[in-house]
Amino acid sequence: MSLVAADLRALGNLAALPQGRRLATSTLIGFLMLGTMSAWFADAIVHSPQLLAMLRQQSGDATLRGLLGYGLMACPLVATWLGLALAQRQLFDAPELQLWRQSPLRPMALPLHVLLRAGFLSSCWALALAGPFVVTLLLQSPAPALAIALVPLAVVAGTVPLLAVLLAAHIVLVRFLAGRWLRLLFLLVGAGASVAFSAWLLLTMFASGQERALDVVAVAGDPKGLPWTVAASATLLASAERGVLDTDALLHLLGTLAGAVAVFAVVATLHPGAYERHLAAEPPLWRAARRRWPQRLTAVVRKKEFAQLVQQPGALLGFLLFAAMVFALAKGEVLVGGMLGNANLPRHAVHSAVMLAQWFLAVLLVLYAHMGRLVVWDATQWPLYMASPASPGAILRGKLQAVFVFLLWPLLLVLVAGAWLLGAGRAALVATAGTALGGTFGAIGVLAVIGTLPPLVRPDDGGQVQQGGKNFLGAILLVLGFEAVAAPAMFGWLWLVDHARHSPVRAADVAAWTPWLVGAALLYGLTLASVGTWAGTRNIARMLRPR
Repeated sequence: MSLVAADLRALGNLAALPQGRRLATSTLIGFLMLGTMSAWFADAIVHSPQLLAMLRQQSGDATLRGLLGYGLMACPLVATWLGLALAQRQLFDAPELQLWRQSPLRPMALPLHVLLRAGFLSSCWALALAGPFVVTLLLQSPAPALAIALVPLAVVAGTVPLLAVLLAAHIVLVRFLAGRWLRLLFLLVGAGASVAFSAWLLLTMFASGQERALDVVAVAGDPKGLPWTVAASATLLASAERGVLDTDALLHLLGTLAGAVAVFAVVATLHPGAYERHLAAEPPLWRAARRRWPQRLTAVVRKKEFAQLVQQPGALLGFLLFAAMVFALAKGEVLVGGMLGNANLPRHAVHSAVMLAQWFLAVLLVLYAHMGRLVVWDATQWPLYMASPASPGAILRGKLQAVFVFLLWPLLLVLVAGAWLLGAGRAALVATAGTALGGTFGAIGVLAVIGTLPPLVRPDDGGQVQQGGKNFLGAILLVLGFEAVAAPAMFGWLWLVDHARHSPVRAADVAAWTPWLVGAALLYGLTLASVGTWAGTRNIARMLRPR
């Protein structure tokens, strides 16, 4: 209980410090934005007679249960994401773990407290994503107060058991199979979980109404196919909506929750041995021969970014996993199915537009991951930057040059996918490469501004960057900024489609205008990159000043 009291005291003290107030405010804003989008989507469903009629044809009287299950599907997704992406750090790499192990606490108390922390965080995320959706559905009846009161229990019961199972499996694997390959596997799985959750969140936010309606029909139309952590919660809430407390479902939820915690408590006795095996395991580093560093600061910083990537096999595996995801999105024609069916434009123009849309989505998925390279990942080195006579512009240029090289990977993947899956010709590939290169410069400009904003990424006196809601707020600003940069291309495509409806567009006309469009894209991108680098340099200079 002392650990719980310490965490509660830390949460209560957030309002006492400016950094804590900023962290709490940004976290609440992020959750509020997620909740608002969830409530809007639920309101659109309940006011769609066609969609409700389709669901009643498939599921009959279980329509409400299916809709509630669809809303609660965010619970296992959040549990899987946090359980796979944060388990390694929380269980074996937490900074306070050494202090805990030297204290008179029972060894079992440490992993149980990690489960409590992770359960609280995952429940907050799940409540923000699923709570407003479920409450909006229940209030249409109107539902009794009992149904609303049971929503937090349903969310926790749909999230914590799966999280406990994932953490227990992690402890068992490290205890008996610790080694380099297991670390590589965990890094790969964690990177995949983070990328998959980010992709799901972005695709859910920016999917068209028809695509989201199809998802609702696919999930809510078959209530019997809901996951085991969701089915009982949906049944309990559906019964409570009619004013009936389903004791069987309630006991099933409580039993599942208690059983999962009990199983984790038994497995937690293996944590001390697993931690020793983790410390003794060979680190997954690929060491290269030492070479003399170049003298220019920009080249030093750029080479440091490349060295960090090479020495992190998990990041390299993440690049391969991202390639597989890009090919899967391209093969599934995500967000570009309507563009391919346009018969009023030449095929190479359509292929270029489709590849550019796929490139935009691919860059959108990885742009936030590269944002950390500017300040957040170098927070521990910030005192060195402050004490040295280093030029802020030289530091930022070195990082941006490395990020630019990394952003060429999505472009290469999209070009290969276009040539392989679409059969795009040389003209379409060259036009796409030139235009996307200008867009990459524009993305660098946005990244240089958002990734160096002091309110989001300023390190504290200990050299750490406060996490939490700032991450989500930074991701939202980055997405909105990149969308604003790409808006001229989107409006240009809409104008071209509308123009093609009234007068035919010849291939010769497209070929004649292509060099001008590519040149304009490059000039536009270079201008944005220059302005963004200038603004980012000023931001870094502000953060490097003595406080």
